[in-house]
Amino acid sequence: MKKLTAILLVLAMTLVLFTGCGGDSGKKEEKDDGIIRVWVGEESAEFYQKVCDEYLAANSDFGYKIEVKGMDTGSVAGVITNDPTAAADIYTVAHDNIGKLASTQCAKPITDEALIAQVTADNPEAFKNVIYSSLNDKEYLYGVPYISQALFLYYNKALVTEEQAKSFEGLREAARAAGCKAITVTGDDGFNMSFAILARKVDDKSTTVKIYEGADKVLGGAKGTSNCQGDDTVAIYRWLQAFAADPNGFKWASSDGWDADLDKDNKGVLAVIGGSWHFKTASAALGESNLGITLIPTFTLTPASVEGLTGVAAGDTFRGGTFADCKCFMINANSASSKYAKEQELIKHLSSKEIQDRSFLECSNVPAYSGSVSYIEQCFAEGKITESQHKMAAAQLGMAEWGIPQPFITSTLNTYYYSKQAPSVLRAIVDKTAYPTTGTQIIEETETLEGVRKALYLVEYIWMHGLTPTEFPATLPAGA
Repeated sequence: MKKLTAILLVLAMTLVLFTGCGGDSGKKEEKDDGIIRVWVGEESAEFYQKVCDEYLAANSDFGYKIEVKGMDTGSVAGVITNDPTAAADIYTVAHDNIGKLASTQCAKPITDEALIAQVTADNPEAFKNVIYSSLNDKEYLYGVPYISQALFLYYNKALVTEEQAKSFEGLREAARAAGCKAITVTGDDGFNMSFAILARKVDDKSTTVKIYEGADKVLGGAKGTSNCQGDDTVAIYRWLQAFAADPNGFKWASSDGWDADLDKDNKGVLAVIGGSWHFKTASAALGESNLGITLIPTFTLTPASVEGLTGVAAGDTFRGGTFADCKCFMINANSASSKYAKEQELIKHLSSKEIQDRSFLECSNVPAYSGSVSYIEQCFAEGKITESQHKMAAAQLGMAEWGIPQPFITSTLNTYYYSKQAPSVLRAIVDKTAYPTTGTQIIEETETLEGVRKALYLVEYIWMHGLTPTEFPATLPAGA
């Protein structure tokens, strides 16, 4: 009876899910062609095809061929929503896309009990909080974590000492000696600039920033609580303004790209905040022997950055923060229902600890499961990975203590945070320029304390409403 109930649940879900994705309510599931297609990151395709071939050799009754293709995983969610019939049966996305894909009926929930048990047993609570979404007002597992990711620091060991790399001030000291800028980022979007908005006080890891805390996973539900107007956030952005204005401080990536800036021959910048997916590019820019890797540095608030504020003081030290995320396998809603059980069987294998460990060893993909640091340390002790690979994994796992998973559990929250001009307003603060807005135009300066407060109010308002207010409150900070 239990098995029959599970089968009926799967069939019911399947009927619900084969409408809506891609904007076509009449869209039908694909026919079963005897092939299960899998999309992974471009850097991992060869490895996962090998793993799948091994799985088929060991399981001759699996019943399907498996084809693995490398993709830019950052663009997969867009491909799925635009034309799901052109997408793989199993695809990889960062977890912040789960709510969007689930709410637009572009994904099937995970129903296999063994797979659900594996996900529950293996993953940290932070990941388990962001891989579920809602269907018909009920919560289901949609994403299966298998890679973790966070931002950390790459730097030029030939020009920066290990001690200097621990702080933004130390990087600036090295940059003055080298005659260049200290640090850049790989993009000015809301993810790559999370080092500033998510910075935490070193002595207690505190921050007043809140991003959709307590949001409801149900489509159209409550957006939770957000705040980015605290005195610590104001001071951090005033500090960053000054650091960007310093001839040896922060810079945006040039038109040739951050890797060209970092290149050991160009010496345009000494360090970049990036992730494990930038490892090969950073290594190529600096050379393996020059590639230094560590946590995102600390910085200390100056008297100028805290002037007029009461919640912070000169000398307070913060560490740059990060979104600490997971990449997940998901199942395409347009995949033939006859493949459903085998797709989940395959995902269970590909996301197992054993395969995550091998993926790290062969592709430098840092595992998502709890306690993976022990395996990484063992690999280094046994000489299976280089010092740079070890430091990369250690830095990423270390930054998890200074970050949060992206909290965008619905499509609306993801869109409001990334696509409604809030990142542009934050960049304008750094640049001390007037900022672009959505809706009614409210163009203000960002050089004064009042200007920074207004800009941060605007960011928070956009996060919560997806548009620009008609006017600013008379007194700030204020609820947005």
